[in-house]
Amino acid sequence: MRQTFRARPKSFLDAPRREWQFATFAWLLRNCGGYPKFLESELVLPIPDHFPDSGMQGHAAVAALFRRVRDHAGMAEWPCQVEAAPPAPRDPAPAEGLRVIHYPADMREITALISHFSHELARYLVETFEEPPPGGDSLYEPAVDLATVFMGFGVFMANTSADSAHWDLNEGELAHALAMFCLLKKTDPESIDQHLNPHLRKHLRLAARDLAPRTCDFQRLRSQFPVIRVEAEECAAPAQ
Repeated sequence: MRQTFRARPKSFLDAPRREWQFATFAWLLRNCGGYPKFLESELVLPIPDHFPDSGMQGHAAVAALFRRVRDHAGMAEWPCQVEAAPPAPRDPAPAEGLRVIHYPADMREITALISHFSHELARYLVETFEEPPPGGDSLYEPAVDLATVFMGFGVFMANTSADSAHWDLNEGELAHALAMFCLLKKTDPESIDQHLNPHLRKHLRLAARDLAPRTCDFQRLRSQFPVIRVEAEECAAPAQ
């Protein structure tokens, strides 16, 4: 009797990109308070409970939306504000310590604005890390994309990836990162299907299927604790 073998399904991501995402999640966990702190984060969704503001127009509406994004990112106390990008490039002198986040003056679509603001806040966060991202400077921009997903904005990043050429991670990579976020939080990825563009739902399911057996990798992520930063003066030799 002839024996047949079923071909093993092709991995959703190739091994180097998959392992880089695991390493980058570990890097983010170490520098953002560890796994216990990660559990306090939320998966931000395009629902009224998360974005209830309505009735405003113009910059006031955009500023209110930015404040919501900043709150969901856990950065409500960070010194930053939002302004429309000026018509011509200029380098104004902001107040000391104040981060100014610009948005294109013609950008009014809510999903695009949320993606843009969360991405810029992720960049602000990553800039505070002393530890470089896995892969070094050449993978800094992809690490910012992944940090945005890690902060809870993966649905918005994935939904805008087809229209946002400035994301360094493609749709499949963002869907994989979103699946990692859900599994790390022990959230069923299929519970967010209704909030994703239709073709991304299949990406998310395939990525989650690939990731489900990797229990040891997720356990290593859950054992990540924060980096202890020691100020220079604390390291000084004691006086004789």
